[in-house]
Amino acid sequence: MKVLRDPQIISGFVYEHPVDDLPELAHCGEALCCAGHYRGPHTHPVFEFLYLSRGRASWRAQGDTVKQNMGDLYIAYPGEKHGTGAQRNPENHHLWVGVDLDRLGAEGGRLATRLRQERPRLVTGCEEVEPVLRALVRQVVAQRARRTETIAACLRWFIALLEQRLDAGAGEATPTERRLPYSHAVQKAMDYLQQNLERRLPLTDLAAVATARSVPHFCTQFRREVGLTPAAYHLQLRLNAAREALRQPAIDVTTAAQQYGFSSSQHFSTQFRRSFGITPRSWRQGVG
Repeated sequence: MKVLRDPQIISGFVYEHPVDDLPELAHCGEALCCAGHYRGPHTHPVFEFLYLSRGRASWRAQGDTVKQNMGDLYIAYPGEKHGTGAQRNPENHHLWVGVDLDRLGAEGGRLATRLRQERPRLVTGCEEVEPVLRALVRQVVAQRARRTETIAACLRWFIALLEQRLDAGAGEATPTERRLPYSHAVQKAMDYLQQNLERRLPLTDLAAVATARSVPHFCTQFRREVGLTPAAYHLQLRLNAAREALRQPAIDVTTAAQQYGFSSSQHFSTQFRRSFGITPRSWRQGVG
């Protein structure tokens, strides 16, 4: 495993050729990127599928820039130079997998042929592949029994879901058809959360800011558009802010926990490690 260490990446990792008995899986990874994320042009000898589970992103290949929203699946073709667009990406979270489809049985070869013929760049509204990709990555990391068979099953499931979406005509939409990233109500709530990082906020306050007709309706709409509950989204904002604050020599772990509304240093450390894979104390020492 290679941990991605970059000022633009909050937390991330990539596995190259993770399963010796399954060479068709070339790589897989996951990254939570901060605002200003940039990935230079690069190529892979296999198909790469990049799923956006949160935020927005843009990708450029063959002279064309494609805007990707949450729930969309971006496809990069073998040997094709691709990277982020001319403008740096806002904060986002994505998972990706590189697969040699031509070697992945009859179903893989069939999908490879179809993709080369139809050349879809973006498959919109592909949320059903997210749990499959997460299961695949979890199996790669966990080193469990029957790991190879389980990962192969995840890949076959991924192929079946992708073919189903292609059959439904869910390819790239024209710019006028693309949905806005967030509704006005949800965007207002997100802005309010960003402006209030020092404490947890009651859902009634957020629903009022969003002028929602009820708290349950607001929570449902927020999760549908953002992919997280309001509380989980706010927690990540507070953790991100605390992480940046710990870069300052004058800010210790206790101070950061108090400043961003955590009940205790222990609770803060638990949440920090769960999100970033490292304790706040270790992060602070590494920064220094």
